[in-house]
Amino acid sequence: MITYKKMAGLLTASGLTLALGACSSAAAEPFDIKWGETECVVCNMKIMDEQFAAEAIMDNGKGYAFDDIGCLMRDWYPEQTEEDIAAMYVKDYNTKEWVDLEEGAFVYDKMSKTPMAYNIVSFAKAADAEAYVDENGGTVMDLDDLKSHSWERGEMKQHKKMHTDDDNKMSDSDSSEGHGQ
Repeated sequence: MITYKKMAGLLTASGLTLALGACSSAAAEPFDIKWGETECVVCNMKIMDEQFAAEAIMDNGKGYAFDDIGCLMRDWYPEQTEEDIAAMYVKDYNTKEWVDLEEGAFVYDKMSKTPMAYNIVSFAKAADAEAYVDENGGTVMDLDDLKSHSWERGEMKQHKKMHTDDDNKMSDSDSSEGHGQ
């Protein structure tokens, strides 16, 4: 027979478990980027283009925003301890919805124009990545491929024009230096 005290204890424990579960999953959810205001944690450029943004959320709830998946994977990710990363997200090229980096499909296309010219386009579905390759060329990649990718940058002309037209804060020397290379 379950007494009133035992029932109250079970309900309290269940509620606490649900509350903790909700907190831990909420901490790893994508956070809002203020487009044109939030700066990439690596290159300090304002994040302008929803198609190429990326985020990382740590176990402690701290979040980092990036204007290009290359800033995330080439410069930030190798400096981190994987156990401290709760989740990483990229924007789907077509829908501009957040996609868990581990579930995404990626295309390396030298001719694509990404903010920092790493030329990687992200998709939620492998079929969309393959359709992009059929139409534009490039190579479909997964997360393991990204981890071993060379991350050489392409032409920065589009990026320089985008930022100099918007706020005149970037000089020619700034654009060629990018991530402190």
